[in-house]
Amino acid sequence: MQKWILMMGLMSVMLAACSSNEKTEHNEHKVEKSTQESSSSPSGDFYKETTNVEVSHIHGIGYPGSGDALMLASHHGPVLYEEGIWKETTGEKHDYMGFQAVADGFVSSGHPEPGSKYKNPLGLLKSTNAGESFEQYAFEGEIDFHYLAAGYNTDRIYVFNEMPTEKLGNGFYYSDDLGKSWTTMDMGGFEANMMSNISAHPDEPETVAIGTDRGLYVSKDAGKTFSLATKGKTITYALLSERQAYIAEIVDNKVQLNQIDLATKEEKAMNVPELKKDNAIIYIAVNPTDDNEISIATLKNDVYQTTDGGANWKQILAAGSVSK
Repeated sequence: MQKWILMMGLMSVMLAACSSNEKTEHNEHKVEKSTQESSSSPSGDFYKETTNVEVSHIHGIGYPGSGDALMLASHHGPVLYEEGIWKETTGEKHDYMGFQAVADGFVSSGHPEPGSKYKNPLGLLKSTNAGESFEQYAFEGEIDFHYLAAGYNTDRIYVFNEMPTEKLGNGFYYSDDLGKSWTTMDMGGFEANMMSNISAHPDEPETVAIGTDRGLYVSKDAGKTFSLATKGKTITYALLSERQAYIAEIVDNKVQLNQIDLATKEEKAMNVPELKKDNAIIYIAVNPTDDNEISIATLKNDVYQTTDGGANWKQILAAGSVSK
């Protein structure tokens, strides 16, 4: 399962590399920050309506550009779902890995489409026009970040680097300048054997969470120290929103979705479609303009959406295809 990374044996090497907020510089590709400060719509013919959606792998979901359209990062480019209509791109069908929606677009990594002019892997990139174009900021041709988190309304990016280079070793890092420089995370108190994903708080750059086989680890100091917000849970995905954390977990071989109040730590189970262990939830997204709209994607490429906070769910993709 590509959403899980085995860290046994690797942990001691990784933590040794993460020394006390050490800062590294990466100046290979300089981009004017002003070119990515505001979002814009793609040209009118870049997305076209389709009733024949076929998604073989989902690599992330979210609501980019502070809009209401749900974007799925697929193996063959992004697809959009808005007001009951699916749309696919007419070009730039790249394999976006580590996809993260942000207020002015999306941040990602991944691999270029066949025949593309871009080096493989894509490195760290950002698009502010729904994927019609993007800027590559760091590690093009060097690193594909599978484990990447971005604060929706901040400039903070967190990564776990699985592909060490001379300029960025194996381990956990964060950046506030789109990869020009990186600060290592001490990871104090973090003792998990596996992790599902990293999630950055949308408004608090120092707050980051990691879903693991031991529960939800949360840090309030940019990864210097972590504590368990939940214990004894096998989390398959975790998402930090403004006031809540959403965690998908496996309980008695069934999938469960819980909501945790970040202030009170009160946890409650949410109504969720009946899913078995082999079809776990691997992505969660909350609409930034309406937190009653929540979307989830599963290991078998099923996608569900609720617009009433989880009381009712609509399946919008079944095994990667449009659900009638």
